[in-house]
Amino acid sequence: MGTLEVDKSLKAAFKETLEPHGFKKVKGRYPHFVRMATPEIIQVINYRLEQALSPQLEEKRFEVYCAVGSIYRPEINLNRSVYASMDWIHTTMPHMYMKAKRNEITVYENEQPGVDYIIKKGDEASLREQIAFAMTGIEHYIIPAFDKVVDLKTCVDYLELYDSMCLTVWNRYQFENSEEALILPAKYPNQESYKENVLNKYEAIKERVFHDIDEGKMLRADGEIKMLRCKKRADDTIERYEKFFTDEETKKELERLKAERAKKNLEAIRAMGIEV
Repeated sequence: MGTLEVDKSLKAAFKETLEPHGFKKVKGRYPHFVRMATPEIIQVINYRLEQALSPQLEEKRFEVYCAVGSIYRPEINLNRSVYASMDWIHTTMPHMYMKAKRNEITVYENEQPGVDYIIKKGDEASLREQIAFAMTGIEHYIIPAFDKVVDLKTCVDYLELYDSMCLTVWNRYQFENSEEALILPAKYPNQESYKENVLNKYEAIKERVFHDIDEGKMLRADGEIKMLRCKKRADDTIERYEKFFTDEETKKELERLKAERAKKNLEAIRAMGIEV
């Protein structure tokens, strides 16, 4: 089986599995399957096909990635490869499995998704088996998580659980490369609600640090230094978030960015054959 044959089988399987859930493949060669959960929220599932890590075995492997984002992202470009899209479409099913298990969300112990799906050389049964395994993971982990995202608030819920790095409130109030300032207020509509969230996370970190100190895994002096840094980071984050509500220039800039990005990204999504 050549690369083109495997890729064709993957596209067909993804289409068969995802179309009943409202996904559509974008125009062009790249295997991005997209669903607009709302006019503000885009959901993407794709795969990356490569040679196996041991070329001498002449096997192929593929990985499944997914993402949830808002139209207020700096850019939504579905006309580029999976590899080039991994600045935001990078969550894997094993990642979702581990996050679900830690947060007491239903997991399927006998169907833990793999990282790489390995297809043995010339073995059609292996291809069918690995595709079926991947589709099971999509049905059991990705789709249920995506289905919970019904508005910007639940979009923030999803990102906090599966991709929290994209919700970092950056220094200097610069928003060019992030979307958090445009969507976090959907869940944290004022300074106090966000402050409570940040301080709860700080207390959880503090508890883990002191547990490590008691267990002898960390020196008390090192733990105290770490907590001072964490507390400063928490205080700085809260201060930056307050600026979203109190500084008039910042508020105007956020309103401008929100309108500008929505227009640009919706045009880009529609250009790839996705209805919004």
